[in-house]
Amino acid sequence: MRDCGDCTACCEGWVEDRIEIGSKVIEMRPGKPCEHCTGEGCAIYEERPTDPCRVFNCAWLLNEADFPDEMRPDRCGAILLVDRPWKTWDVVQAMPVGPEIPIDTLESLRRFTQEKNIPLVFYERETIDGRFTGGGRQRAYGSAEFASAVKNHVTASDMVRF
Repeated sequence: MRDCGDCTACCEGWVEDRIEIGSKVIEMRPGKPCEHCTGEGCAIYEERPTDPCRVFNCAWLLNEADFPDEMRPDRCGAILLVDRPWKTWDVVQAMPVGPEIPIDTLESLRRFTQEKNIPLVFYERETIDGRFTGGGRQRAYGSAEFASAVKNHVTASDMVRF
């Protein structure tokens, strides 16, 4: 398995979470990173909590064969998750590192999931005056069967408009 190197995207709040360390609670969300994130790593790495820190693994860490080096979250602009089903579907989820996933990354993910016949669920974050609101929308790409289960399904021709 790979290691994170100097990528701290998950600690920067792009994967919203709530961490309990003893009686202390740390809430992370876009625009509000973990207070222990130094920008180069974790200040409490050796003592970090099990959940979510030790158990969280992005797909880039776990799937070296599927996701090349340029798909590391801080390089491609998306945190990829493959171990979290969407409803009853096994999917690839992509969380933006910022307001939205860059178009070239989204297109690479669309091609990858199409080749593997796996649906892609991705997110766009809402900002007002440069601040994240906590809102946004979930979008998806996949088979016709998957499309019927998803409100905001995207076709291949729609992907180029991002």
